[in-house]
Amino acid sequence: MNRRVTLVGLVLFLVAIALVISPIPLTGAERITSLFEIGLLSLPLGLVIVLLGLATPNPGVTTVGGAFGNPDENVMARQTRRPTATTHVRYASSPKEPVNCRHCYTLIPWDVAECPRCHRRRECRGCGRPLFYLSGAVRCAPCVRDEVYCSCPKLRRNVVPPGGRPRAL
Repeated sequence: MNRRVTLVGLVLFLVAIALVISPIPLTGAERITSLFEIGLLSLPLGLVIVLLGLATPNPGVTTVGGAFGNPDENVMARQTRRPTATTHVRYASSPKEPVNCRHCYTLIPWDVAECPRCHRRRECRGCGRPLFYLSGAVRCAPCVRDEVYCSCPKLRRNVVPPGGRPRAL
């Protein structure tokens, strides 16, 4: 709450009420005078300024650039705020982690080289080449390592978007 702006709006609101009521003590009757009209038009303005003062943060220093608040306050608040923890942390995959087949989405265990449903070879997670059963384990053929530790350059594949023509990655 910005107290200065709220007090200015409150004073304006009270002066507007006094101007609306002023014809009664001055003339002894309820009449529409120019003071009454000015007070009636300044009532919503005073109420809006009070609400703005209640909604704006309290700046430590009033600046010329920010009549309803200090524009530097947002920068200071961001600097003093703690950095939030990243929730989307990517963990390294394990060599014994199962994967899904690209074609039929069947879960394939880590120690099987081809899909049990569609009988297609699994692709290496590192380079995209087919995996083979080598040296007693499922490995990438060019570098003869587990797919997690593959050091081959990645293959460029044609990817077909849904309902479109193939494009090169």
